[in-house]
Amino acid sequence: MNTTTRLLLSIAFLLITAHRLPAPIQEIPESPTPTREKKSKPPFETKQAQSAKTSLKRAASTANQEVRVILSENTRMSIVHLKTYVETGEKIPFAPKSDVNPEEITERLRQVLSTRFRNVSILSEGSGSRSANGLTLLFDVQARVGMTSGETNSVVLSATFKDGTGHVIDTITASGSTKVPYPAWRTHFPEALAAAYGEFSQKLSRLRE
Repeated sequence: MNTTTRLLLSIAFLLITAHRLPAPIQEIPESPTPTREKKSKPPFETKQAQSAKTSLKRAASTANQEVRVILSENTRMSIVHLKTYVETGEKIPFAPKSDVNPEEITERLRQVLSTRFRNVSILSEGSGSRSANGLTLLFDVQARVGMTSGETNSVVLSATFKDGTGHVIDTITASGSTKVPYPAWRTHFPEALAAAYGEFSQKLSRLRE
């Protein structure tokens, strides 16, 4: 065997016995998963916010309405009672001027309603019970003035609201009371009336539509 043959056999033997190297591993980049854009949800409204919106809508609707007030027989009698009280006091010699003002009953009523309604008309009982455009208010007042020190002045209000079809929307009641002081130079009846109308005004703001 010549030298060339031996060299070729040696090379072939080396190639057969040599360890095969693993093929290089290539990392295939993963395509990014497309992300979906999340739609922003509208902010959650609290019950307080929803209530405030409802109140604003109610206030706006009633502000454009008119209300016709029908005074009950009790209201008329209460006003007569107060007028009689004032006239009786004026007949007493040297008596101080009374702090009772009978007209204050309807004056305060008009003031309170005017803050809520576009137009207010006050009628006596029997002038009609419905308003073609707006609301009708059946208003009842029972008022009493104390005659001597320690007696109670009392005012009780009741207001029933009806729509144009005569359907009752809501009824509001309110009251106020004071004591005649000693000495009885003043009755403090106006304070009782103011307390009743103050409560009435607060409840009127929550009138159902």
